[in-house]
Amino acid sequence: MTDGFVSRPATGFQVKQQDMPAGEIIDEMRPMNVIRPSIQNLADQSGAYIIVSSQGSTADTALTSRRDAMRSATAGVRNADALLLDFYDRTRVATWVRSHEGLIPWVRTLVGLSIPGWQSYGSWAYAPDAVTAEYLLDEKLRIHPVKRETDQGLSTLQGIQQIRDELRKDRHVVRLVGLSGVGKTRLVQALFDDRVGKQSLDPSLALYTNMADGPDPQPIGLASNLVAARTRAILVIDNCPPDLHHRLSEVCRQPESEVSVITVEYDIREDEPEATEVFTLESSSQELIEKLVRRWFPDISQIDARTIAEFSGGNARIAIALAATVERNETVAGLTDEQLFQRLFLQRHTHDESLYLAAQVCSLVYSFEGEDISDTDEAELVRLGRLIGKTPQDLYRSVAELKRRDLVQQRSVWRAVLPHAIANRLAATALQNVPYVEIEKLLMTSKRLIKSFSRRLGYLHASKEAVGIVKKWLGSGGWLENVTRLDDLGRAIFENVAPVAPEDVLAALERPLLGPEDEEAAKRCKDYCDLLRSIAYDAALFERCVALLVKILTTQDVESNTHRTQLFVSLFHLILSGTHATIEQRVTIIKSLLAVAP
Repeated sequence: MTDGFVSRPATGFQVKQQDMPAGEIIDEMRPMNVIRPSIQNLADQSGAYIIVSSQGSTADTALTSRRDAMRSATAGVRNADALLLDFYDRTRVATWVRSHEGLIPWVRTLVGLSIPGWQSYGSWAYAPDAVTAEYLLDEKLRIHPVKRETDQGLSTLQGIQQIRDELRKDRHVVRLVGLSGVGKTRLVQALFDDRVGKQSLDPSLALYTNMADGPDPQPIGLASNLVAARTRAILVIDNCPPDLHHRLSEVCRQPESEVSVITVEYDIREDEPEATEVFTLESSSQELIEKLVRRWFPDISQIDARTIAEFSGGNARIAIALAATVERNETVAGLTDEQLFQRLFLQRHTHDESLYLAAQVCSLVYSFEGEDISDTDEAELVRLGRLIGKTPQDLYRSVAELKRRDLVQQRSVWRAVLPHAIANRLAATALQNVPYVEIEKLLMTSKRLIKSFSRRLGYLHASKEAVGIVKKWLGSGGWLENVTRLDDLGRAIFENVAPVAPEDVLAALERPLLGPEDEEAAKRCKDYCDLLRSIAYDAALFERCVALLVKILTTQDVESNTHRTQLFVSLFHLILSGTHATIEQRVTIIKSLLAVAP
């Protein structure tokens, strides 16, 4: 017998539930004393014939007896010497399964002993046609390796190949981030699909869990066991928070590890983790979303599919949820964005104003604690509920209903309205319906909620209410007015809201940096260089941003200022400068700097 459980290219398995003693083996292989044609075919191909008994358990003597019976049954058979014969009992089958870690959850599920929260390779992303559906490739450059120099990103296929190259190596760690609904889980599934590109990953190595499912064992425990056993596996951890990613990375990068890891997260604003290749997945092209809608909902017309794709903004989850509301022979062409949004929110349910208000206030924050209903000021459901006159129990029930409609996602005790495109629209409506004085009273007295609220505001640049709030914070007497005296929380909030009113943020930085104590202010504002570079994207604000960057850089020690210097220099690149400033604008600044250079 050669090494391996499938030892020949042509291998036939005869599977029996009952045990197969030697006497029954001959009858099985030679009914009416004639060798089965399938066995003869295997012999002609120099293949293997293996009997598998799920009930049998054989010691060496019994195993030898069964193999002898199999050889006896092939006496006189053409090419019998070229046919490999073997007998697998339940112990050997179990050993076989254990050698393929990724298949264990699948086998255990089949026998009714599933491992809570863990899956083998399969339909991890919600899809009606499961794992058999062909993955739709997008030529849009929507995958961006965070730590690599690329022109403008990668196509889907290019990104898949790069991620595969990383995960094929032991001890390598990948993080895939992107907004909810853009197709992160479906892309990870495609890494193991041999129909997509070349050199797909081995699906038998994949072990998948979604942290929202409460896996048992926890990923750290499973990873530690795999490392200790020197077992090759690829862990896929969906909805993986940064702290868990960090711990998994430490475990799986141990010298003796044969494990690689890919974690998936909807938070695109976290810090870059060490020893990790980070890839950002952006929204799909309108053309791909249109194809996706037509595939899943063949009764929807092409014009309706195009309408849905345009409204979705490249978000597959939004498109699919909206398409599911379209009845046969119904059309959505011609509906306004607000009408389409209401269809998406209602999902064929009748209008529920109370639920709609609950969704609005829950969207005001990026995330919230969703289980504590105690009547205390620390309970976030209490604070949010008071904004609309709801008890924490009522709001808890509303959140549960939103979760059933796939509009709220859960991670441990935390909840978030997702996708962000829906949450942002709901939050903008909430700012119109809830007096700011109430928001200030109930959210601003909680450090966690005010920070979460500021993150939501950062997405609402099109909301005049959001712009008004940020301007008030940054203006005279506002609590973000003096940027040089902000604590860590204040600085985080300052950066969170910057996209809403960039010119006001710039003015708030100019006050100290161009004031009488500019040198001391420059030292305190050095951490805002990345923010200034981002604001410099706008050609109208470019010169003002550069002036502040120069002020900061000229008061810092050159050797400890390498990163900030590189940021500044990158603004003057001919390509990939990250700004819409014209060549003429940049040349003028360079000349002025050279004129005063020592």
